[in-house]
Amino acid sequence: MKILEILKNIGIHVPKLKEITGIKFSSLIHIDRSIHVEGSTVVINANKLKGKQKRALKQIMPDLLNESVAILDESSAPTVEAVVKSLPAIQNAAKGLTQIVPPADVPLLNACLFLRLKFDRGEPVEVLKAQIMRIYGTRGCNFANLCSAGYLESTFVPAHDELMRAYPNNPETAKAKYLAFYKTVLNELPVTEFVSGRASVEKATAHIVEKMKRNAVNGVRHLNIHGLGEKNIKTVTSILTAIQEKTGASIIHLEKEKSRIFVRLEIPTKISN
Repeated sequence: MKILEILKNIGIHVPKLKEITGIKFSSLIHIDRSIHVEGSTVVINANKLKGKQKRALKQIMPDLLNESVAILDESSAPTVEAVVKSLPAIQNAAKGLTQIVPPADVPLLNACLFLRLKFDRGEPVEVLKAQIMRIYGTRGCNFANLCSAGYLESTFVPAHDELMRAYPNNPETAKAKYLAFYKTVLNELPVTEFVSGRASVEKATAHIVEKMKRNAVNGVRHLNIHGLGEKNIKTVTSILTAIQEKTGASIIHLEKEKSRIFVRLEIPTKISN
């Protein structure tokens, strides 16, 4: 759906424009109208919108992002300038990664790659991360953490490739399994652990036990453990008994295939207390 049509559906009509390249949110005192136009950018003072229209604007935000429209606030000009300068690096980093995230998450991917670029340069990222979380919520924060820690390359890409190899004659099944994995990790990152071949059995066990006990103190009694590839599957299988003995956890769910293993452990309430 065209951006103009999306806005028109919630009562924001700008007939003078044939194309919109950006939407800017402003609450400057001298702007007493709810909507006005600057070049090809629609400026919206959300504080001047009625409650129903303000709620509708929030609901269509994902549609605007899917149309790749720039969503700016009044203090974003320096950020936008920095993005333009960093665009070649962002585009280069995004190569391949755009194939492993749903199309709706590509704008989020680009924002998080820009955040990672700033982080790697030693620049402050708190404001940018707060903006990502404001627009995308906790899920956006989780994605930013995964991106900054390199999990897109170290976890999502291998998971995608492993499943494609595991189902060479059934790409739709591979895609469905990958998307299920992707959504689980993204939505449950605080209770997710990836077993890496770089860690010894002893270190992997100690890390998971510590994480489960720490989470249990905060009332989180379950942990999802993922292992990708033959070596990591063996590691996960070998450490389960020790983890259960040290935490009192039980295996609630286990999925084991030739390319991956998934285990959900849960500590009973009486033990976590």
